[in-house]
Amino acid sequence: VREERLLNFKNFKVVGPVEPLVVEAGEVLVLPCSLQPNISAVDMTVEWIRTDRTDSDKLVHLYEGHKDTNDKQMKSYRGRTALFKEELQKGNTSLKLSAVQPSDEGVYQCYVESGSLYDDVTVHVVKLLEKWMYHFH
Repeated sequence: VREERLLNFKNFKVVGPVEPLVVEAGEVLVLPCSLQPNISAVDMTVEWIRTDRTDSDKLVHLYEGHKDTNDKQMKSYRGRTALFKEELQKGNTSLKLSAVQPSDEGVYQCYVESGSLYDDVTVHVVKLLEKWMYHFH
């Protein structure tokens, strides 16, 4: 059984959206990310970081050892991030980001690791002008 599981993991790939995600401030945003084939990510490490940050403070969300481990999470993301726990079983490692703010615009990386195997994908978030700005013509 162990050998079969390893064979399944051989080609696991992390995939995400090709186009940038466009969002308005205040919305809930889902940053899509999933495994191909759709194997379970429950036992894996799932890390979301901001790759456009030059300082060492980059962590957006970390799931490791079957739980969220966000003690090193960037302060601006506290209480606003979540994985879809019931979907991890199906290889869905997407991130839900609540109450989007202008500073959330940027480049995110979804990194998934299982033992010595890992892969990642980059997701771009582009902010739209706030709704109230459209009233000035």
